[in-house]
Amino acid sequence: MEEVSKLRLLFTAANYIRTLPAYLSVLTSPHREIIEKDFNRWWKICSGMMDPISVKTRFKALNWLLLYKPEYRSLLLHRLRRNPKTIASVIQFLVTRILWKPLESLYIETEDIGGGLFIQHGFSTIICAERIGENCWINQQVTIGYVETECPVLEDNVMVNCGAKVLGGITMKRNSRAAAGAVVVKDVPENAIVGGVPAKVIKYQE
Repeated sequence: MEEVSKLRLLFTAANYIRTLPAYLSVLTSPHREIIEKDFNRWWKICSGMMDPISVKTRFKALNWLLLYKPEYRSLLLHRLRRNPKTIASVIQFLVTRILWKPLESLYIETEDIGGGLFIQHGFSTIICAERIGENCWINQQVTIGYVETECPVLEDNVMVNCGAKVLGGITMKRNSRAAAGAVVVKDVPENAIVGGVPAKVIKYQE
């Protein structure tokens, strides 16, 4: 039992060493404000999974997210590599990228993403929108992408459930949701839930 405790302490210490450069990168990044919005939302959503004793500081919570949520790693790296690409920002990105491997099957190709994006699972997911608003939620095996030369806009508080496809020059308006497996090829009104192939309005959220 004592050996197990020692191994846990060693594992924790090693990961704190890995997390420190990422933490310093966040503190000094020109994108710190939007990274903080991401962090706060992820911490809020994932807090039920965390040990409240071991993650009572922001540093320890960041360590937990980097360790157990590869989707968060991908999002953080996406933020760190955005413009302006100063020498310092390039170094921040490269060091964090070396220490924390992103989720390889998650492709984030959208530059303009509002704060608070939450990616649940994120396996085999492509995010290629013209713009994504604040506090959106994207699940696994989702494709958000082009039809010919146009790609979608997701406004604030949009949710795209597992396996859904949102394609072409359309807009999912505020508080709308694409149900699992939906193929969305037309504009989605505010507060609407759409489903089916092609997707149609199922109901409106209150």
